[in-house]
Amino acid sequence: MWVRKSDKDRREDRFTPVPTQVVSNEEYLPMPQTEDQRRVERRIHQLAERLARKRGISRRQYLRSAGGMAAAFLAMNEVFGRYFLVDWAEAAELDDRGEAWPQFIFDAQLHHVKDEIPGPLGFRRLAGMFNLNPDLVGVRPKRGDLHLENFIKEVFLDSDTAMGIISGAPIGREDQNILPVDMMVETRRTINDLAGSRRMLSHGLAAPNMPGSLEEIERQAAELKVDGWKCYTGVPIDPWRMDDEDVAYPFYELALKLGITNISVHKGLPITGTDPEFCRPWDIRKAALDWPDLNFIVYHSGFRNLTNELSAGATGIDENGYLVWTSDIVKDRLETPRMTNVYMELGSVFGHTAITHPEICGHLMGQILKAFGSERVIWGTDSIWWGSPQWQIEAFRRFEIPEELQDKHGYPALTRQDKELILGLNAARMYGIDMAAALEAIPGDRLSRMRAAYLESGPQPSNTQYGWVHEGPLAEDMEVPWSAPI
Repeated sequence: MWVRKSDKDRREDRFTPVPTQVVSNEEYLPMPQTEDQRRVERRIHQLAERLARKRGISRRQYLRSAGGMAAAFLAMNEVFGRYFLVDWAEAAELDDRGEAWPQFIFDAQLHHVKDEIPGPLGFRRLAGMFNLNPDLVGVRPKRGDLHLENFIKEVFLDSDTAMGIISGAPIGREDQNILPVDMMVETRRTINDLAGSRRMLSHGLAAPNMPGSLEEIERQAAELKVDGWKCYTGVPIDPWRMDDEDVAYPFYELALKLGITNISVHKGLPITGTDPEFCRPWDIRKAALDWPDLNFIVYHSGFRNLTNELSAGATGIDENGYLVWTSDIVKDRLETPRMTNVYMELGSVFGHTAITHPEICGHLMGQILKAFGSERVIWGTDSIWWGSPQWQIEAFRRFEIPEELQDKHGYPALTRQDKELILGLNAARMYGIDMAAALEAIPGDRLSRMRAAYLESGPQPSNTQYGWVHEGPLAEDMEVPWSAPI
């Protein structure tokens, strides 16, 4: 049974700063909550009850604080072992957000959908509270605006995200798309106009297997001025390969001509009902070598959903740390040093593994760093399916690859410098962001002023996620609820 995580949290009053169950964006089956995750959830609420009582506040108030976030990582360390840098002093302080992290954070995988979903605070209501209504002049209300309001709150008020790119999935007719490309570009315009600075970029949607695709790609470049391309080879109907010289290569030639050379592709996390082989990353190497002037960004790092293996009690890895599919492209990179135009993106898979099996997360990060180096890893969160990106940002800042994994498998450590590159500097470089200009403009823009007022008044993070979770026993024939409201 699939249920919306936000509905489940409201029904059970089990809001936590870090999710304790895998959340799906409908692309893959969400695995049932594991026993370890149930232990983490219970421990979070135990700590919250005790520490909130000392402060004379409610459990929910405590869990919305920086201390509540720290308590969640303490609980995870107790259950999984020490993977996250955190101490008890952080959990005892409501507003102490620990050591300052000056990273420039660029989220390469952000989503919202056409339909409205409930948001705890509307964006215009926030503006009214902080006397910022004049800043909304020229921002036109439109259908689905409440959802966009909540997206802005979750991403830019409740997280440290500075910039991002709105993404989508070209998997069918435009009327079937969760967010058509013209709406994606309108989101970019709305947020940038509101901020008064450049905060949002937008993908174009490239489906070279579809009739008339090249004309549509040219339209998006000329009229919409998209910032990069998003592809989806594992579409339910008419899947295709990145190394198909008849289908993909004319698109690559056109991309070079148009000067939009960052090509992101969904790999891993196969959609139920389609041939999973088309979601494997084994078609990247030839395409990358044949087109060295293009950048190929492998979304989800090619990571296959491990629902069946993990639910059956397996670890999802072998004694050598082999991860199905991700290790394929890792081996390609290690065997082909000149494949320098391939980048690994972490959307969903870092969050997925960090809250389920941090050891797998250690293998994932270790293998990617060993093969690609930290300069070719891109930060993404797949939010707002996973709620505010802040918990993933906190988890990544705190995450360490255990020394025993480093010693056994030759993985490098995940250093602070690596995290600086991954969390934003790599994407900024790829998308031509003038860092000096961005760091001067963003701190004083309208969104930053709004966030400062929001934090000063007492933040109200939702502590929920908007994707789908599984309830009940896992069924092999479980279907993805594509037609269900988001």
